Amino acid sequence: MAFFIAKYSQEAMETNHSLFCFVNPDERRKKMIREATGKVVLRENLSSREMEEVMREIAEAKASPEEIASFLTALRMKGETAEEITAAARVLREKSLKMRFEGDPVCLDREEITVERETILSTARGFAGGTTVFNVSTATSFVVAGAGLKVVRCVRRSLHPLCGCADVIEALGINLDMTSTQLERCYRTAGICFLHEPLLHRGFERVTTIRRRMGIRTLFNLLDPLINPGGAKVQVLGVYDPNLTETMATVLMGLGVERGLVIHGEDTLDEISVTGKTKVTEFRNGELKSYFIEPEDFGIRKTELGEIKGGTREQNAGIILEILRGARGARRDIVLLNAAAVFMVAGRTKNFQEGIEMASWSIDSGRAFEVLQKVTHLTNSETSFLRKIDFVSAEISE
Repeated sequence: MAFFIAKYSQEAMETNHSLFCFVNPDERRKKMIREATGKVVLRENLSSREMEEVMREIAEAKASPEEIASFLTALRMKGETAEEITAAARVLREKSLKMRFEGDPVCLDREEITVERETILSTARGFAGGTTVFNVSTATSFVVAGAGLKVVRCVRRSLHPLCGCADVIEALGINLDMTSTQLERCYRTAGICFLHEPLLHRGFERVTTIRRRMGIRTLFNLLDPLINPGGAKVQVLGVYDPNLTETMATVLMGLGVERGLVIHGEDTLDEISVTGKTKVTEFRNGELKSYFIEPEDFGIRKTELGEIKGGTREQNAGIILEILRGARGARRDIVLLNAAAVFMVAGRTKNFQEGIEMASWSIDSGRAFEVLQKVTHLTNSETSFLRKIDFVSAEISE
C-alpha cells in the first residue's frame, strides 16, 4: 500500500500562514453551497449541519442565483432525505415570522401543486385556463373552522396564471394584506386566519424568482407547508408523490408535530381522493403507519375527475361558495372526506365516518359559511380602520 506524504518548509508555512490558521469562518461558509452541490451530485446525502449552513447562506444572500439553482436541481435529482428536509425547515422557521396563537391550531397547509410548469404539465390533463381540481383544502378550512377547530393556513399566489390558494381566497373577498397583530385578532375572533407568503419568507424572497425560472419542483415545494408559524401540533399534509408520505411524516415528527396525516390521492394528488385510492401515512406518539382508503369505504360514490374540475380563481371561488351554501355532489363529497381526516387526527372524532358526519353538520348548519362571512368582514374592516388611522395621522402631522 502506497502513502503520499506532503511536507512544507518553515518558509512556506510562514508565507501561507493565513491559509492554514486564519481562514475566516464567513469565507469558509460562502463555499458551503458549492461543496454541498458537489457532494449531492455524487448522490451523497447531506448532514443536518451541512443543510442548515446552505440554507443560512441562501437566506443571508451569500449564494448567487446560479448556485442556488444548481444546488436545488442536484438535490431534486438525488432525492431529498428526511434529515435534509427537516434541517432546511428548521432554518426556514428560524427566519420566518413568529406568531402567537392561543389554543391548539390545526395546520392544513399544502404544497401548491400548480406552481411549477412541471407540475402543471403533469396535472392539467388538457383543462386549459385552470387547475384540474378546485381548491379543496381552502373549502375544507372553512368547514373545519365551522365545527370549532382553530385553523392557521399559510397561502401563496400561483407563480403561473392558474389558481393558487391566495388567489381564490382573494376572489372570495378576503383581504390578505394584514399585519401579524390583525391576523392574531382574526384568529381569535373567527377561529381561522390566512397568512400570506410575503409575511413569512424572510430572507428567502429571491428564491421565488429562481423557482419560477427553474420551472420544476424543488426542495422549497416540500418546505412551504412546513413553516407552521402558529406552532400547530396537529397537521394534515398533502404531497404530490406517494413515495413522500413516510418521508414527510418523519419530517413532521422531527419538527415537533405530535399527530398528523400525510396523504397522496389518486388524480387529486395532495388531497384525499374521491376518484380512486388515497395513500395515508398516519403518525402519533412517535409511531407511523401507512394504509390506503377509497371513497366507497365511507359510503361515498367514486367519481370521475371531471366532476371535481376547477377553473379560474373566480370559478373556484364560486364552487367553494356553492359547497358552503349546501350544494350536493362530488365537490361536497371530497371536502367532507378531507375535513373528516382533520377531525379524526385532531381527536374530535374516532374515525373517518364520524368525521364525515361532523363535516356535514358544519356545512348544513350554516356554520362553515358563517366563518367565511366573518373572516371577510374582519379582514376588510381591519384594513379600513388602519387607513382611517393613517389618514388622521397624516392630517395631524400637517
